Amino acid sequence: MEQAPFFTKIAEGPQGGQAFWARAEDGVRLRLAHWPSSSSARRGEGTVFIAPGRSGYIERYGHLAKRLGEAGLGTFVIDWRGHGLSDRLTEDPKICHVARFTDYQHDLDAMIQAARDLDLPRPWTLIGNSMGAAIALRGLVRGIELKACAFIGPMWGITLPPPVRSIAGVLSKCARLTGFGERFAPGQGGQPYVIRAPFEENTMTGNAEEFAYWQSQAKAHPELMIGGVSFGWLNESLKECRALAAMPSPEIPCLAFCGEADGDVDKEVIRTRMTNWPNGNYVLVPEGRHDLLSEKPEIREPVIDQILKLMGDSTS
Repeated sequence: MEQAPFFTKIAEGPQGGQAFWARAEDGVRLRLAHWPSSSSARRGEGTVFIAPGRSGYIERYGHLAKRLGEAGLGTFVIDWRGHGLSDRLTEDPKICHVARFTDYQHDLDAMIQAARDLDLPRPWTLIGNSMGAAIALRGLVRGIELKACAFIGPMWGITLPPPVRSIAGVLSKCARLTGFGERFAPGQGGQPYVIRAPFEENTMTGNAEEFAYWQSQAKAHPELMIGGVSFGWLNESLKECRALAAMPSPEIPCLAFCGEADGDVDKEVIRTRMTNWPNGNYVLVPEGRHDLLSEKPEIREPVIDQILKLMGDSTS
């Protein structure tokens, strides 16, 4: 596979990471990266696929990759279309847009095929973060080959202020029909969230060091960043949440975590899904915000420990 740019200095991940270009079925160019296990005793005990959240990109998961590597697991990450260094989809590269939410399935399929081509160590498991959890859930229903999965703040339902919730679907649909689908939705703009939001007001993490880590990446490589969402993305994401709600849960071991202070996703939708998930468990994390994998150590580490146990059980 062709090598792709990889900003290892800002990622602060394990040694030996490499990035690659891949093509989705519809021709979109995607960037993927693999960090090998830090274990020197063996090739590794498997590979964890990371399905990033909205506005996520490969380098943002360097710290998680190091933690997984220390446990003997490799890490495989993707820049979704419109994110990171993968192809942007609008004239303004700062807009988070997708024509159809199901287009992300082309990216997931390309990721699976790249893992085969690279012969990444098995078993394959997955951590889906926010939007990535929505993409991964549809993929699992479609039958992608994974042994276990963990979801962090899964975007299976979006929390919107009451005045917005009642009109968001209609407004975003009308905007698409009138040719404004690729424009920023109301209240959205081009500035990345980690630059726009002060730490004290951010909804992602209570860990000041991790927030500063994201900010330093944004300043060092602004080309990795995106801003707010388009009317089209908003309309498609609302439709996808409704579609996912009607789908059955797959029969693979699963943990879904949601922070008690997470106001970005619908906790009731998550709880309902996990109540009916065979081999599934829902964990509400006290004091946690939206990105539990980047939270303060006393919040983050118990979550990662539970994920590592789930991944370890999948090898037995």
